[in-house]
Amino acid sequence: MVDDGSVLLATLAQSAAAVVAIIGGFLVSRLVALSSEREGLRRQRAAAEAHLLSVAADYEAAHEYRLGNSIDKFEGWALDCLVDEDFDEAELFRNRVPRGSSEDEMRPVYEDVRARVEAARNEIKTRLTEGDDRGTDLGDLKERGLVVGRGDERVYDRVMYRLRSQLPKRSYGMLGSFDPLLIPPMSFDPGGTAARRLDESIRDEQNLLGRKVGLEQEVERLTGEIERIGRPVGVTPAIVILAFYSLLGIALPLVVMVLHLPTLKPWLEWSLLCAFLLGLAAVLGYILWYSRSLSDRMKSIEG
Repeated sequence: MVDDGSVLLATLAQSAAAVVAIIGGFLVSRLVALSSEREGLRRQRAAAEAHLLSVAADYEAAHEYRLGNSIDKFEGWALDCLVDEDFDEAELFRNRVPRGSSEDEMRPVYEDVRARVEAARNEIKTRLTEGDDRGTDLGDLKERGLVVGRGDERVYDRVMYRLRSQLPKRSYGMLGSFDPLLIPPMSFDPGGTAARRLDESIRDEQNLLGRKVGLEQEVERLTGEIERIGRPVGVTPAIVILAFYSLLGIALPLVVMVLHLPTLKPWLEWSLLCAFLLGLAAVLGYILWYSRSLSDRMKSIEG
């Protein structure tokens, strides 16, 4: 046992301070590296989010364009079927939904066309009289007060053509009855430029959707990485251990030195030495645990 107690106290305090400085320096360097990495990930996420906003806007425009083309295409088919009245609704949705669209998207279009056809049919029938024949046209009904809303001209033309074909032939007295020339409204043509435009809009929408989903996943990944770095493994235990070791290995010997005890009791010397060794064991245990956790993490990444 040493005679001069101050030598023991100074040695314990200096040794503990050296260990705390080494581990503290490692901890600070790691926190600085994590902070730098986190800032880099934040910049990457900001760039990905900005790109995502641009792609999302392009996707919405492509989606609206494709949906508009699909609605125009399906609306023509639905109008022809609803005016003729002799059709199978299930077959219409099974065979006539445009590529790239779904029944759920086209169902509101069908209901809207059906409501407009029913309204046009009822409006026209209320203005037809017993003396009307196949020579009666939409202009005659407009003179009787029929009002055709903007955008409903094609619906009224198709319905009027259908109803005129059911009226009696026009009589010309001694000359008998003749059918006036009924020119059917132009039917919807799904081919040509409209079909190519629809195909292009489908491709554009699918490509932009793929890019949008990829960017969303990238933003989600970067967010997870930032959150993971914000909760670094082992930092809190290291701080607790360093605080514990500083208290036992540095603060406690300094307190004893300040008291200026003439001699140190053996039990006090042994207590200080045990406190120093306990703190050192905690530090070494932390180093061992941290090295193993790093090894397990690398194995999981490689696996």
